[in-house]
Amino acid sequence: MRRLHQARIEPRVAVICRISVAWEDQDGSPKTQAGMLDDRSPSGVGICVNSPIPVGTTVKVAGPHRELVGIVRHCNRQEFSYFVGIQLPEVDAGWATFGAGL
Repeated sequence: MRRLHQARIEPRVAVICRISVAWEDQDGSPKTQAGMLDDRSPSGVGICVNSPIPVGTTVKVAGPHRELVGIVRHCNRQEFSYFVGIQLPEVDAGWATFGAGL
């Protein structure tokens, strides 16, 4: 797991949970892949997946209890996977109820 940065505007919570992520490619074809939720904040999600997702792509991240929609802000290759940072369009209203979990 990555080290979480200490100097952040919002606190991030390390979370490990299986997720699926869905989006459309440039041709409008649907794409999905399984991954792991790595960290959460009220306005963002960090996930690990096997294949890169282009920056600027709108994605739907689904966990066992709910799903969130956001925009890929960065996608960095790690040793065996890609870490994808996703910004939510607004603060997650379910954060108070669900906390970091999906």
